[in-house]
Amino acid sequence: MIKRTAGLWLRVAIVKLKKYIIAQPLADETLSSWMWRVNSTTPRPVLSHIRFSSPDGEIVTRDTLGIQGERFADRDLLVGNTFMEAIMQTFDISEPWLRKHFPGFTQPTVPCQFRRAFCSQCFMESYQQIGIPVSKVQWCYLTKPLCELHGVPLHDSSIMFIAHDDYTVQALVAYWDDPNFKKNCDLIRDAGRMKNALALKAQRRLHNVTKRASRSGESFKVQMFTLTLMRAMLMPALHHAYPKIAFDYWGGTHPYTKLGIYGDFYQEIYRSTCLARLYALYYSAIALGWVSTKQAHSTLHEGYFSPTSVDQIWSRLDKSPGLVRLILSELKLYETSFLSIAGLEIPSRIRDRYDA
Repeated sequence: MIKRTAGLWLRVAIVKLKKYIIAQPLADETLSSWMWRVNSTTPRPVLSHIRFSSPDGEIVTRDTLGIQGERFADRDLLVGNTFMEAIMQTFDISEPWLRKHFPGFTQPTVPCQFRRAFCSQCFMESYQQIGIPVSKVQWCYLTKPLCELHGVPLHDSSIMFIAHDDYTVQALVAYWDDPNFKKNCDLIRDAGRMKNALALKAQRRLHNVTKRASRSGESFKVQMFTLTLMRAMLMPALHHAYPKIAFDYWGGTHPYTKLGIYGDFYQEIYRSTCLARLYALYYSAIALGWVSTKQAHSTLHEGYFSPTSVDQIWSRLDKSPGLVRLILSELKLYETSFLSIAGLEIPSRIRDRYDA
């Protein structure tokens, strides 16, 4: 009886110890990041280091399929995650616990086949804290191209998230092992300090507006209204205002594809770089009146061709046939008391033409 009790106690102790040593999710950590950390603690790994034997070939395929709207399993979501059953069984984790800690995305998100954003400072801090870099949920959101913690633009990694289970490790190693890439990332941040600061203010203001709108169930509309403006700012009519590097490796190995006005408008934001979305957010803030003409004018030394007023932005967009009509029709779908077409300072000559 004593031996049986002792054996039972030992088994219970082992189970408790097993649960205790499982790495707890950090604040805002993505599911895939946590999965890899947990996977690294077991003698029988569930995940592999490299998912594909030919990453270059996969990038081309993924880029083409992504433009065509093909679905990809997202390891940052519980739904459709092929690894979850093995993770749950191996580490004795319950589904309710997973749903509580990883509820999913709450904002429009970069599709997993184009996801590659990271903050080098966050990576280094998590590496110093727990010995492994950690990815954050906020980096997945289309309207958050800057790190909320450090207030700096996110980097566009040369490593694609979908190609590696250990994306965080691969991205950090690639960043540190390529001096030229690291140098370029630093130059990008330094070259646009004023625009970056104004874009960060816009990002934080949007966060506050979205939070207030959530009380009336309109947070999604607020996000989509802003995303529609960002889509407009990414149109070719305004490309002269972007640094050339913003279009490098746009979503993969394919260049900006010139899909036509509708294709560009609806799809290109998903595969765009963080830097491009940062500028799109900045120009959207000008259109919303969140950045004044005086503030925008003070940034001209960072880009002479950058628009500094609402009039300049809408005049450029109006030169593309049908674009303004498309923008306004989309904005009407997402109007709320928080953000509306009436609140945009659209020049009267354009308002009258499109009955806005």
